[in-house]
Amino acid sequence: MTISQSLCWKSSKELRYHVVSSLKYLGVNPTKIRSQNFLIDSNIIKYQIEKAGINQEDIVLEIGGGLASLTKCLAEKAKKVYCIELDKIFSKFLRDYFSTYNNVEIISGDALKIKWPSFSKSVSNLPYQISSPITFKLLEQSFQVAVLMYQKEFAERLFAEPGSKNYSRLSVMVKLKGKVKYLKTINEHSFYPQPKVKGALVEIKPLNRELNLDIIQFGEFVTSLFTLKGKTVRSALKINFKNTFSNLSEKEKEKLEKLPFIHRRIFSLTQNELIELYNEILRAGWYSSERR
Repeated sequence: MTISQSLCWKSSKELRYHVVSSLKYLGVNPTKIRSQNFLIDSNIIKYQIEKAGINQEDIVLEIGGGLASLTKCLAEKAKKVYCIELDKIFSKFLRDYFSTYNNVEIISGDALKIKWPSFSKSVSNLPYQISSPITFKLLEQSFQVAVLMYQKEFAERLFAEPGSKNYSRLSVMVKLKGKVKYLKTINEHSFYPQPKVKGALVEIKPLNRELNLDIIQFGEFVTSLFTLKGKTVRSALKINFKNTFSNLSEKEKEKLEKLPFIHRRIFSLTQNELIELYNEILRAGWYSSERR
């Protein structure tokens, strides 16, 4: 199907009317549905698509289609759009809305539980409450680029540097597999109903590098450390590997004191330092000891 340039929104006024009237037609109060807020700024949608570089060769994945605000514009540019929507009311609305389109496929289901179709790019205004698990699932896929809307506070955690208050497991693990770029802050008035927090557009590109470590186990290791992020490495290891610590010989204790970063606080460690610490723990056999 050849799609005309008229498919996308002519103005924010038109988009806002579409959102408000569609909610009224569906009898939906958005404040009661998973804290959903709908983008009503057409310029931001065009910006998202531009930054993702969507063209007629692209197969695009959208998480959370809502009222078709973004989906409609993606359909104008892309070869194929897969849109995953959990809410049954919105899923039916989307199916009806795109019933005459042969380049849009609506997938009803939980994006965290179902298998995703193959895609080249993702452009999504994510439900804020699933931002973290969706991001990690995204980084397990093969794709070129993703342009995603997050809550600004969440986005700041993505970009947090070692030693900062927002530095966390999220900061470490996302940058392990993806290159992230902060694109733009989105003000509250760009949504309906207007939320109390700002949004942020973020670009993610997979790094596609070979990592010589068990990502799942490393993630567990980082998670356990960051529950004690204010403690020193020595204290955190003593708590997380208490069985091993209680049986250490004097020689092993001396070796422990020579571990890199042993007297640094967890939140000050860089990604590479965390990997080095993890490898030291593996070489010492602590994981196997704790899991007997």
